[in-house]
Amino acid sequence: MAVEITHADGQKKKSSSGIFQDVVNSIFEPGVNRGVLVVMNAAFAGLFLILFYLLFATRFNIHVCALTLIATGLFVSIQWFVRELAVSKNKSQNKNKDEKSDKTSATRRPTSSAARNKLKKL
Repeated sequence: MAVEITHADGQKKKSSSGIFQDVVNSIFEPGVNRGVLVVMNAAFAGLFLILFYLLFATRFNIHVCALTLIATGLFVSIQWFVRELAVSKNKSQNKNKDEKSDKTSATRRPTSSAARNKLKKL
């Protein structure tokens, strides 16, 4: 079972109780968590192990070579997509933080006439 930890800055973070629990919890949460990535990478590692064995056992059969290339392309594209998803999520979180700080700074009353003039120009 996941335990919720509150940090000093007020952010709540769930600590993981295991990979299996992370995979089950990912069904109910948006995005991809660490447990799903670990299981997916382990599954691909098993797939590549079997495919490389088949390559040598079949003396580089063209069909097994094609399957290996397809599996490699799938693995690379999934890894790229997950990384881009993380980058996009970080950008949107930073944008939301910037918007919140802009709203709080705009609602404060300026203390000097120069600051008032700046706000009028905006």
